[in-house]
Amino acid sequence: MIELLLIPLALIMEIIDSSLGMMYGTILSPLLIGLGLDPLLVIPSILISQALGGLIGTFSHHKFKNADFNGLTKHTKVTLAIVLPGLIAAFAGVFLAVRIPRDFLRLYVGILVILMGVLCLTKFQFRFKWWKIYLIGVISSFNKAFSGGGFGPITSAGKILGGLDPRASIATTTYAEFPICLTSFLLYVSLSRIPNVYFPLYLSIGAILGGLAGPYLCSKFKIGLLRKIVGLLAILSGMWILFRFVI
Repeated sequence: MIELLLIPLALIMEIIDSSLGMMYGTILSPLLIGLGLDPLLVIPSILISQALGGLIGTFSHHKFKNADFNGLTKHTKVTLAIVLPGLIAAFAGVFLAVRIPRDFLRLYVGILVILMGVLCLTKFQFRFKWWKIYLIGVISSFNKAFSGGGFGPITSAGKILGGLDPRASIATTTYAEFPICLTSFLLYVSLSRIPNVYFPLYLSIGAILGGLAGPYLCSKFKIGLLRKIVGLLAILSGMWILFRFVI
């Protein structure tokens, strides 16, 4: 019965994710696991569907001029700065995910995401430094591979705090999700068989459709409002993670 809800759920969450830079895995992962589904089915299914949604969303962000990915632009370099160190962290996240409980990481991710959301609602801002972008990539990718969520709130909010334009921050997060999620999914498949191939298929259909629509909405938000929305969503997603931790 749950399969009937997967396409619309993924569609809605990917529209939010690709327009505001977060919420797909952060909400879907604990929601589906909370319904009693096997985490080793849910997490890789979310990873492959978000990879495909991120791929489509990247082209849409470029089309609607939220970022410039035509060659080795600054926005492409920011994406690479997230992805390259993030791939190493993803290996560690998947390795640990199949071996240890996730409760401690949920607590840590929830607190971190709330803190970054609060800072986004203020005028606080770091000076842009590449090493800070690398660090964001490591932390967020490890979280994503380990728990299925926490990537978007940290990368989107972190890059905004680092001085990047909010639209470009969201677009580069969408771009980075493709290789990070795809690599994490392939690692899961190599370590553990997915018991239901239809589950990731339904999620992928919804995510692909959402990746077409979300970037258009992103292009219509005013920059100041977009930063506040990202901050508020980060706080809400962090509270959701902590809520899932205590129940």
